[in-house]
Amino acid sequence: MSRRHERGMALLGVVTALAALVVVATGIAHTAVREQQRTTGALATLQADALVRSAVATASVLLGEHDLLGGTDTLRSPWALPLGRQALGAGWVEAVVEDEARRLDLGSPVGRDAFPRLLGLVDVDPDVADALADWIDTDDTERPHGAERHWYLAQRRPIVPPNTPLRAFGELGAVRGMSSRALERLRRFVGTTGERGINPNTAPREVLLAWLDDSARVDAILTARDTVAIPCDDLPGCALRSAHYTLHITATVPPIRRTVDVTLWVAGGRADVSAWRLAAD
Repeated sequence: MSRRHERGMALLGVVTALAALVVVATGIAHTAVREQQRTTGALATLQADALVRSAVATASVLLGEHDLLGGTDTLRSPWALPLGRQALGAGWVEAVVEDEARRLDLGSPVGRDAFPRLLGLVDVDPDVADALADWIDTDDTERPHGAERHWYLAQRRPIVPPNTPLRAFGELGAVRGMSSRALERLRRFVGTTGERGINPNTAPREVLLAWLDDSARVDAILTARDTVAIPCDDLPGCALRSAHYTLHITATVPPIRRTVDVTLWVAGGRADVSAWRLAAD
């Protein structure tokens, strides 16, 4: 074998070894990057969760103080005023507070009575009213457009209706005829926290119309409440204070984003978490 050939073979061996080293080094570098990304992501997740909890703690204090002061819940109450994005630490947090007495609570008589009218106002199939009534009543007598145990057991994914008031808004999705579109249309207007009345000072127009079924009176309420608190007077099923408030919180620590809905039960000057729902990031 000639020396030139030997040098060529040696060079080829060196190149091959270098190529192998590059592959190994690249793999190690990629692994290090992935580990760093995982570490960074884990830290950002912890920080975002801490921001959410700080927002809950702040709102709890604010609502507790509001409860001790008494008075009427209005859209001008301290808890209702938008604060916008607040920079904290490595990220920022935004929170919106809503009283649950602004919604039709489907566990209350006033809420159930007004629900069929709300369906028409938000363009949802009115037959859902019968299906919901069958879902929560204690008998197995099916309404004209409803469904009872035998219908649900015959579905691809059989379930047994609980025959009790809804425990969470998402449970509505199991009711016959309730589409995802219908759920989204109803989300702002329907509650399940156990509020017994509706607050004319905070409820949106759709809820007021479903409740009072009087457009002239609703228009008068909406105009007047910008400057004064509306009393209950002769409004049936009226409530001027809520016992439950829902926080819509978004916390961001790049690259992590957390969106959480937290419901607080407020009584005796303190606020306790009654529901915590993590939305999709």
